[in-house]
Amino acid sequence: MSANLNLVKSSQSDGVFATNEDVFENDVTISSGYSSTVSGPVTIPNLTVAGHLNVINNLNVTGTLNVTGSMNFLG
Repeated sequence: MSANLNLVKSSQSDGVFATNEDVFENDVTISSGYSSTVSGPVTIPNLTVAGHLNVINNLNVTGTLNVTGSMNFLG
């Protein structure tokens, strides 16, 4: 999994906001048994989803998209 998906920042005392870059330099893999969320618009070179991925807004995969798990698009 790209290190970009692991960035969590909080600038509010009331809660935590998860953030991700809008252009990923590395491929992203969501392994089986894992769920993840990415907020767009976002561009990813190659995306493999064996687990579950929630996509908020737009997703652009410039290379290969391989889904053996599930994806849910919101917004």
